[in-house]
Amino acid sequence: RSMIFATFFGSCLCIALIVASLGTTHWIDARARKTTNLLESEGRISFGLFEGRKELNPAYGWRIYDFSVKAGTHPARRWAWCGTAALLAASVLSAGGACVLAALGSAARALLFSLGAIAVWLTEYFLRLQHNVMSDEDLANRWSSDDTADLGLSFWLVVAASITAFVNDVCILIAMADGRDMDTIAPALEEKVNGAIMLY
Repeated sequence: RSMIFATFFGSCLCIALIVASLGTTHWIDARARKTTNLLESEGRISFGLFEGRKELNPAYGWRIYDFSVKAGTHPARRWAWCGTAALLAASVLSAGGACVLAALGSAARALLFSLGAIAVWLTEYFLRLQHNVMSDEDLANRWSSDDTADLGLSFWLVVAASITAFVNDVCILIAMADGRDMDTIAPALEEKVNGAIMLY
Protein backbone atom coordinates (compact mmCIF):
# COMPACT_ATOMS: atom_id res chain seq x y z
CA ARG A 1 0.00 0.00 0.00
CA SER A 2 2.81 2.41 0.85
CA MET A 3 4.48 1.59 -2.48
CA ILE A 4 1.26 2.44 -4.34
CA PHE A 5 1.12 5.80 -2.58
CA ALA A 6 4.82 6.45 -3.25
CA THR A 7 4.37 5.63 -6.93
CA PHE A 8 1.24 7.79 -7.19
CA PHE A 9 3.07 10.70 -5.55
CA GLY A 10 6.11 10.13 -7.79
CA SER A 11 3.95 10.13 -10.92
CA CYS A 12 2.30 13.40 -9.85
CA LEU A 13 5.72 14.92 -9.21
CA CYS A 14 6.92 13.71 -12.61
CA ILE A 15 3.93 15.39 -14.30
CA ALA A 16 4.51 18.63 -12.37
CA LEU A 17 8.19 18.77 -13.34
CA ILE A 18 7.52 18.13 -17.02
CA VAL A 19 4.67 20.66 -17.20
CA ALA A 20 6.91 23.21 -15.48
CA SER A 21 9.66 22.56 -18.03
CA LEU A 22 7.20 22.99 -20.91
CA GLY A 23 5.86 26.25 -19.49
CA THR A 24 9.15 27.96 -18.72
CA THR A 25 11.54 29.71 -21.08
CA HIS A 26 14.91 28.52 -19.83
CA TRP A 27 15.80 25.46 -21.88
CA ILE A 28 18.77 27.48 -23.14
CA ASP A 29 20.38 30.48 -21.45
CA ALA A 30 23.09 32.33 -23.36
CA ARG A 31 25.07 35.54 -23.36
CA ALA A 32 25.82 37.57 -26.47
CA ARG A 33 28.31 40.18 -27.62
CA LYS A 34 28.60 42.30 -30.73
CA THR A 35 31.75 41.30 -32.54
CA THR A 36 32.26 44.92 -33.62
CA ASN A 37 32.00 46.22 -30.03
CA LEU A 38 33.01 43.49 -27.57
CA LEU A 39 33.64 45.78 -24.60
CA GLU A 40 30.41 47.80 -24.53
CA SER A 41 27.84 45.45 -26.03
CA GLU A 42 26.01 42.88 -23.96
CA GLY A 43 23.11 40.52 -24.41
CA ARG A 44 21.12 37.77 -22.71
CA ILE A 45 19.00 35.22 -24.53
CA SER A 46 16.78 32.56 -23.00
CA PHE A 47 14.18 30.39 -24.65
CA GLY A 48 12.04 27.37 -24.05
CA LEU A 49 10.26 25.04 -26.43
CA PHE A 50 7.60 27.57 -27.42
CA GLU A 51 8.80 31.11 -26.73
CA GLY A 52 11.82 33.07 -25.63
CA ARG A 53 13.27 36.47 -24.80
CA LYS A 54 16.26 38.43 -26.07
CA GLU A 55 17.72 41.35 -24.13
CA LEU A 56 20.33 43.13 -26.21
CA ASN A 57 22.37 46.21 -25.38
CA PRO A 58 24.45 47.37 -28.36
CA ALA A 59 26.08 50.03 -26.09
CA TYR A 60 23.25 52.58 -26.13
CA GLY A 61 20.52 50.95 -24.03
CA TRP A 62 18.75 47.67 -23.55
CA ARG A 63 16.31 46.41 -26.15
CA ILE A 64 13.97 43.59 -25.13
CA TYR A 65 12.40 41.29 -27.70
CA ASP A 66 10.02 38.39 -27.15
CA PHE A 67 9.99 35.77 -29.89
CA SER A 68 8.10 32.64 -30.83
CA VAL A 69 9.97 29.39 -31.30
CA LYS A 70 7.03 27.92 -33.24
CA ALA A 71 7.24 30.72 -35.79
CA GLY A 72 10.76 29.64 -36.65
CA THR A 73 12.42 32.86 -35.48
CA HIS A 74 15.17 31.16 -33.53
CA PRO A 75 17.96 28.79 -34.52
CA ALA A 76 16.74 25.51 -32.98
CA ARG A 77 15.69 23.31 -35.83
CA ARG A 78 12.03 22.42 -36.08
CA TRP A 79 12.64 18.67 -35.66
CA ALA A 80 14.40 19.25 -32.34
CA TRP A 81 11.72 21.25 -30.62
CA CYS A 82 8.86 19.24 -32.18
CA GLY A 83 10.49 15.97 -31.14
CA THR A 84 11.26 17.18 -27.63
CA ALA A 85 7.74 18.58 -27.12
CA ALA A 86 6.10 15.41 -28.48
CA LEU A 87 8.21 13.12 -26.27
CA LEU A 88 7.47 15.25 -23.21
CA ALA A 89 3.74 15.18 -23.99
CA ALA A 90 3.92 11.38 -24.25
CA SER A 91 5.82 11.29 -20.96
CA VAL A 92 3.11 13.36 -19.24
CA LEU A 93 0.41 11.03 -20.58
CA SER A 94 2.34 7.96 -19.41
CA ALA A 95 2.88 9.44 -15.96
CA GLY A 96 -0.82 10.35 -15.86
CA GLY A 97 -1.67 6.77 -16.72
CA ALA A 98 0.59 5.60 -13.90
CA CYS A 99 -1.30 7.91 -11.51
CA VAL A 100 -4.72 6.69 -12.59
CA LEU A 101 -3.78 3.02 -12.59
CA ALA A 102 -1.90 3.28 -9.28
CA ALA A 103 1.41 2.56 -10.99
CA LEU A 104 0.50 -0.53 -12.97
CA GLY A 105 2.96 -0.49 -15.83
CA SER A 106 3.09 3.05 -17.27
CA ALA A 107 5.99 4.41 -15.23
CA ALA A 108 8.61 2.73 -17.40
CA ARG A 109 7.20 4.44 -20.48
CA ALA A 110 7.32 7.84 -18.76
CA LEU A 111 11.03 7.27 -18.09
CA LEU A 112 11.71 6.24 -21.70
CA PHE A 113 9.89 9.25 -23.15
CA SER A 114 11.67 11.66 -20.78
CA LEU A 115 15.05 10.17 -21.66
CA GLY A 116 14.15 10.44 -25.35
CA ALA A 117 13.35 14.15 -24.94
CA ILE A 118 16.64 14.70 -23.12
CA ALA A 119 18.55 12.90 -25.89
CA VAL A 120 16.89 14.94 -28.67
CA TRP A 121 17.56 18.25 -26.91
CA LEU A 122 21.17 17.36 -26.04
CA THR A 123 21.77 16.40 -29.67
CA GLU A 124 20.49 19.77 -30.85
CA TYR A 125 22.45 21.58 -28.13
CA PHE A 126 25.79 19.97 -28.97
CA LEU A 127 25.31 20.14 -32.74
CA ARG A 128 24.02 23.68 -33.01
CA LEU A 129 22.79 25.67 -30.03
CA GLN A 130 26.05 25.85 -28.08
CA HIS A 131 27.57 27.57 -31.12
CA ASN A 132 24.73 29.96 -31.95
CA VAL A 133 21.38 30.97 -30.50
CA MET A 134 21.08 34.20 -32.48
CA SER A 135 18.61 34.74 -35.30
CA ASP A 136 19.77 35.48 -38.85
CA GLU A 137 18.93 39.15 -38.32
CA ASP A 138 21.08 39.31 -35.18
CA LEU A 139 23.94 37.56 -36.95
CA ALA A 140 23.71 40.13 -39.75
CA ASN A 141 24.01 42.84 -37.06
CA ARG A 142 27.23 41.16 -35.82
CA TRP A 143 25.85 39.61 -32.64
CA SER A 144 27.50 36.37 -31.52
CA SER A 145 26.71 33.83 -28.79
CA ASP A 146 29.47 31.37 -29.68
CA ASP A 147 30.25 29.00 -26.76
CA THR A 148 28.20 30.99 -24.23
CA ALA A 149 24.99 28.92 -24.26
CA ASP A 150 24.16 26.70 -21.29
CA LEU A 151 21.38 24.25 -20.61
CA GLY A 152 18.87 26.11 -18.47
CA LEU A 153 16.60 25.27 -15.56
CA SER A 154 13.78 23.98 -17.78
CA PHE A 155 16.05 21.25 -19.16
CA TRP A 156 17.15 20.19 -15.68
CA LEU A 157 13.50 19.90 -14.62
CA VAL A 158 13.14 17.14 -17.23
CA VAL A 159 16.25 15.43 -15.86
CA ALA A 160 14.65 15.57 -12.39
CA ALA A 161 11.43 14.13 -13.86
CA SER A 162 13.44 11.26 -15.36
CA ILE A 163 15.04 10.52 -12.00
CA THR A 164 11.58 10.57 -10.40
CA ALA A 165 10.28 8.15 -13.05
CA PHE A 166 13.26 5.87 -12.40
CA VAL A 167 12.53 5.86 -8.65
CA ASN A 168 8.91 5.02 -9.52
CA ASP A 169 10.11 2.03 -11.56
CA VAL A 170 12.18 0.83 -8.60
CA CYS A 171 9.13 1.18 -6.30
CA ILE A 172 7.04 -0.86 -8.75
CA LEU A 173 9.68 -3.60 -8.91
CA ILE A 174 9.87 -3.75 -5.11
CA ALA A 175 6.06 -3.88 -4.84
CA MET A 176 5.89 -6.65 -7.46
CA ALA A 177 8.59 -8.65 -5.65
CA ASP A 178 6.71 -8.27 -2.34
CA GLY A 179 3.52 -9.41 -4.06
CA ARG A 180 5.21 -12.57 -5.34
CA ASP A 181 6.58 -13.30 -1.86
CA MET A 182 3.08 -12.95 -0.38
CA ASP A 183 1.68 -15.32 -3.02
CA THR A 184 4.20 -18.02 -2.08
CA ILE A 185 3.71 -17.56 1.68
CA ALA A 186 -0.12 -17.67 1.54
CA PRO A 187 -0.46 -21.30 0.25
CA ALA A 188 2.01 -22.54 2.88
CA LEU A 189 -0.01 -20.87 5.66
CA GLU A 190 -3.23 -22.28 4.26
CA GLU A 191 -1.82 -25.83 4.34
CA LYS A 192 -0.73 -25.40 7.98
CA VAL A 193 -4.20 -24.15 8.97
CA ASN A 194 -5.86 -27.07 7.16
CA GLY A 195 -3.52 -29.49 8.92
CA ALA A 196 -4.36 -27.98 12.30
CA ILE A 197 -8.10 -28.31 11.59
CA MET A 198 -7.66 -31.98 10.69
CA LEU A 199 -6.04 -32.63 14.09
CA TYR A 200 -9.15 -31.43 15.85
